[in-house]
Amino acid sequence: MTSLFSPSISDRDARTRVALYRTRVLVNRTPHLTTQTRREANRALDLLESQLGLNQVNVSEAARAIELLNRAHSSLLFDLLRDAGFVSRYGSALRHLGLRGIGQRLDEVPGSVMVDPIPGPTGGRRHRDELPPEQRVDAEGRPLPPPPGLS
Repeated sequence: MTSLFSPSISDRDARTRVALYRTRVLVNRTPHLTTQTRREANRALDLLESQLGLNQVNVSEAARAIELLNRAHSSLLFDLLRDAGFVSRYGSALRHLGLRGIGQRLDEVPGSVMVDPIPGPTGGRRHRDELPPEQRVDAEGRPLPPPPGLS
């Protein structure tokens, strides 16, 4: 006899349930969140959890929950967008809102710009902190304060 639920669906729901639980723990244990923020975030998480176990996600209800979570505190939603289980389960609602998971966004970029070094001075020009004090002046010719750590 075959099961009504395929293992892949239950695995996906289990991963999503863990991500939502982790977010709920953050909401309820983070001291800097206000009572209103906690209330909104918990309501959003309740709406998202009610979608688990269904064959299809109700796009409008899930989108409303995602917006509510974002309004409560955007870093909570950002953490969920990093979770592949959450993104695969609520992908239709995310697309409805014009959002994508962090993994999907990184796949679109051939290489992260953040790993490239910031280019230094070019053409033999030295940084102003390396100049002698008489050359360290602002646009009006007034001397600049000493470089940090040398006062």
